[in-house]
Amino acid sequence: MKPPCELAVKELLPSLRAAIVKELSEKYHMKQIDIAEAVGITQASVSQYLHVERAKEDRITLIEGFDEGVKTIAEKIALNRMSKTAVLHAVCELCTRIRESEAFCQIHQDMVMLEGCDICKPAQCKEERG
Repeated sequence: MKPPCELAVKELLPSLRAAIVKELSEKYHMKQIDIAEAVGITQASVSQYLHVERAKEDRITLIEGFDEGVKTIAEKIALNRMSKTAVLHAVCELCTRIRESEAFCQIHQDMVMLEGCDICKPAQCKEERG
């Protein structure tokens, strides 16, 4: 049994962190220690994300809205327009949107080999269908 939250924890969140870290480093030229402080992870984790030792999954990053959400969050972090609480809130909102997407649902279905599964769908969609 592998619920969608397992996919989110093992692939989505690390991919989000890695993408935000890379954006902050490459576009905003932030130091690793500053990225670590802003994102709430260790400097060693930042180094691993930048050297692709973590979050190697590409299929999650292809989901519509992923790149745009990452760029928005990174920009606000780099320009000091987000508190740590706001960063957490933004990441949670992006994660929720991605988890409710058709593409994430398809990745989960492929992972557990379940045709017609709708567990990833928001409750509102289930009510409309049911």
